[in-house]
Amino acid sequence: MSSAAPETLSNAEIAREIQALQARAFERYEDAALQAEADPARSEAIYARAERETAPWIARASALNDERVARYRRRAQRWRRAAMSVGLVGACVVVWMMARTA
Repeated sequence: MSSAAPETLSNAEIAREIQALQARAFERYEDAALQAEADPARSEAIYARAERETAPWIARASALNDERVARYRRRAQRWRRAAMSVGLVGACVVVWMMARTA
């Protein structure tokens, strides 16, 4: 895992880091579940500690996911603009061709 800003990471690096963070968080919660099963009287404290420990990982994964979503939205917006431009040019060409034959 890196501590680099999400904006500087590639899409593949973002995906790998999110996957690693999720794996660590799931592993920590599985450990907490096993501890809570072994000591039911302390289960609330065990789960609270697991939440505190995983909070930074979850926050980092959320920031990485927000960057990934922002990139997809920017890409979709570029494609939408390109499609609208091609459609407008195509319509103009059709109108021009119709005007020439008339």
